[in-house]
Amino acid sequence: MRATAVFLLVLGQLALCQGWTCTPGHQLNGASRAAQVDAILGWVVATDTNHHAYSLSGHYWKALPYANLKHVSVGEAGIWGIDVSDHIYKYVGGSWALVPGRLIQIDAGGMGFVVGVNAGNHVYCLRNADSVGYNGHSLSWTEVGGRLKYFSCGPYGCWGVNSANMIFFNALTSADTCSFSGWKRIWGKLKMIEVGSDGNAFGVNRNGRVYQRTGITKDLPQGSGWNFIPCLGTMKQVSYDLGTIYGVSTTGVIMKATA
Repeated sequence: MRATAVFLLVLGQLALCQGWTCTPGHQLNGASRAAQVDAILGWVVATDTNHHAYSLSGHYWKALPYANLKHVSVGEAGIWGIDVSDHIYKYVGGSWALVPGRLIQIDAGGMGFVVGVNAGNHVYCLRNADSVGYNGHSLSWTEVGGRLKYFSCGPYGCWGVNSANMIFFNALTSADTCSFSGWKRIWGKLKMIEVGSDGNAFGVNRNGRVYQRTGITKDLPQGSGWNFIPCLGTMKQVSYDLGTIYGVSTTGVIMKATA
């Protein structure tokens, strides 16, 4: 019933979508409400409000082993998660391996490297040599500098927002050493932002409105403007992969927008 109501609402908004078609996505099993979703290169993962993690397989969600996770991310470095106590995990061989350190948010969308922020809003990066092949060995996180509450990376660089919802971009210079060119302030305000495998960035503002960063190219990786995507409705979080936006509404419904 809830998904049907959302679908009817979406139908009335399609004319406003500026090239995007929005529909309800595949919902989590049973009565589970989604908390967060992440997608890249055809992989989609999610968590629910009971801290279970899932991986999308075809039209169905496959439950991953329970680890009390509040955030999960997928990328070339595999599936990574953060539990309610800020412990870090990587999904290895069908189970969760504990990773040294603590973070409140993690992103595995970079080119083999992993980034995240801790409870003090410090920003960290794990070089690809440590992240891709991690199976329990010791490793060292590199502090990037700056203070952010959300951090996400793609092929051209990384995007983040701070506690005041100010937006920043940092171009990647080396995934092997977690090196960046320096922070650039980007006009606008968002509460979270995610980057796709093609460098496109999408975010949500404090009112739940979804925006796409426009004008992103290899020569201009920070882009040039913002495009509002109204048909998704009020979202609390979004992710983007291969022409599809995945979002979680404020009521825990998974939505999709395709270009």
